[in-house]
Amino acid sequence: MVDVHYRLRKPIALDVQFEVRGFTALLGTSGAGKTSLLKALAGLLPAEGAPWGALPAHERPVGYMPQGSALFPHLSVLENVAFALRGKQRLAEARKLLDDLGIGHLAARNGAKISGGEAQRVALARALARRPEVLLLDEPSAALDAATRDAVLAQLIDSIDARGVPALAATHDPAIAMLADWLVLLAQGRIIQQGTPRELLNAPASVAAAKLLGYQNFWPADGRTCCIRAEDIEIGAGLEAIVRGVREQGTDLRLRCFVAAPVTVLVRNGERSAFVVGQKIQLRFPKDKVRVLAS
Repeated sequence: MVDVHYRLRKPIALDVQFEVRGFTALLGTSGAGKTSLLKALAGLLPAEGAPWGALPAHERPVGYMPQGSALFPHLSVLENVAFALRGKQRLAEARKLLDDLGIGHLAARNGAKISGGEAQRVALARALARRPEVLLLDEPSAALDAATRDAVLAQLIDSIDARGVPALAATHDPAIAMLADWLVLLAQGRIIQQGTPRELLNAPASVAAAKLLGYQNFWPADGRTCCIRAEDIEIGAGLEAIVRGVREQGTDLRLRCFVAAPVTVLVRNGERSAFVVGQKIQLRFPKDKVRVLAS
């Protein structure tokens, strides 16, 4: 576990304190300061804090994997990984690292002529080559196509876990957040909540936290705010609602409804013909799925 406490003034004001436990996701919206925080930890932006706040970038025991992998296009995959190493055995060490990650066959390929998923694994090998105490990953899903994203992310996380290196992944992607061992929510220049993904999903501490975690429906009740995710609302005996819109979402249906306020409902494996605009339906809000938030 690594305790982080950092304060930035530029390019965005941040004052954050949180823990990195295993594979940790730093979840926040675009512009929240996730990338700035990772760069500050890597020593690439001026900041105050611990750990490593007094060290220059080249002395910090971190492996930094920037957004989009940022491989050197004029170097081979092997040379990209060896770039982080020193000594006569640097190429042999780089090759072993590629072999360990199951991508040794890419060694002679040009860094600019491999797929997004392959580039992510090469970038991971380059970051691991420094034998870091912490890995910093900036939007690791950004360069991945939808068809391979989940598989590549799972491989990436498994490779990190196998080495026992704590990792901090800055992301706005809920898919990464739900795969994490520990989840940290960043908003309004500070950490608004941290815990396991299950803990946070079951008990968001605020409206801002609930929105980051994918809750779409909010309503006031007795001076507080209640919320529920679209997939947790059930079609059945309950409150009368009017269908205002129907959109297919793969094999699912996303309904825009109106009860006393607009409501979004996700119907798993729903039949498009079962719902039409203007139709009256019954919606049930299971009590164990409704969360009551602090005012």
